[in-house]
Amino acid sequence: MRKVKLTILILLVIAASGSISRVLAQSSEKRQLIVDFRRLTGAHNVTGSINFPSDGIRDILWAIVSEDKGLSDAQKQTLRQAADEATVRIHKPIREFLSDATQIAPLQEEVIFRIYDTTFNETELNELIAFYQTPTGQKAAAFLPGLNRRVESEFGPVVQKKVQEMLGPRLQAEREQLTQRIKDLKKGSD
Repeated sequence: MRKVKLTILILLVIAASGSISRVLAQSSEKRQLIVDFRRLTGAHNVTGSINFPSDGIRDILWAIVSEDKGLSDAQKQTLRQAADEATVRIHKPIREFLSDATQIAPLQEEVIFRIYDTTFNETELNELIAFYQTPTGQKAAAFLPGLNRRVESEFGPVVQKKVQEMLGPRLQAEREQLTQRIKDLKKGSD
């Protein structure tokens, strides 16, 4: 199990390094087109965070202890505490790396460039840039970033009204039935 997880991690690192080298090989002209397009559309301010839970590390180390048939339960308990301490030691530099924008931002930018590079060719980027430089394109660029927030804020009241329309008659019918059951119960106890 541990070997499989380690192999997967190594393959992911190799794949990521191959992708990054392909991005670095793209033309500087196309990179500039991507920069221009992102600036025009407001997509140059991409932020994100990476969460790296330590559970996987702890599970690998605990498995080593758990799978050893020659250890007593007390020894396993002691070694699990040691595994927990090792997990903290391993997780700390990874967490520091992931929270260091000077290291993460360039990697993130390369991924973003790769996505644009594989999605659009230079002709398409030129066409998109020409469109987003027009008044209509600028209006679209200003409109799109806030669209999700606007839909969320305006969707809530619409759904709430529909739910109230559905709920009103059903709630009234249930109230009447419950009131009738209470009356019937009271008559039966007289």
